Amino acid sequence: MNSGEIVVALAVITALLALWAAVFATRADRTSRRASKLADARWEATTKPIPHLTFTSPPSPNQPIEVEVQNLGGTLVAGGVIVQAADDLYAGELTMPEKSAPRRILLQPAMKAWQRASQPRCLLLVARDVNGHTWDCLDGNKLIKDPPKWLAGQLRELRLQGAVNFPGVVGPAKG
Repeated sequence: MNSGEIVVALAVITALLALWAAVFATRADRTSRRASKLADARWEATTKPIPHLTFTSPPSPNQPIEVEVQNLGGTLVAGGVIVQAADDLYAGELTMPEKSAPRRILLQPAMKAWQRASQPRCLLLVARDVNGHTWDCLDGNKLIKDPPKWLAGQLRELRLQGAVNFPGVVGPAKG
């Protein structure tokens, strides 16, 4: 074997080792990205607020309605709730620590409903977590990408634009 053949053999071996290293580096990169996504999903599941609303008593006309709220998830930094009971719509803001026990809150009357409801029902339940993400808690805890636009659309649909405002929900994202 002369020196030219040795150089070619070393080049081939080097190329094979480089290919082998590239294959394993790609596999390691994919694995680390997958692990990062799983960790992000676990973190999101831990920090996402999951408020649960219960109506405690029938409302009196033009009087605040009492509801019981429990947070089964992460810290609820800011939230908004709109409920309908009989002829009235009620609205209020929420803040709750993570995994909090049920507590009773009073929701103030916002305006008369356009249609009577036989049973009290929640029309809007929105929550902001510690990461600044905003969630639609009535629609399977879906992430809201543009909270001001989404909330304006919801309030327009409920005919409450200008009557109800949730500044903590539509404020600037934290983090």
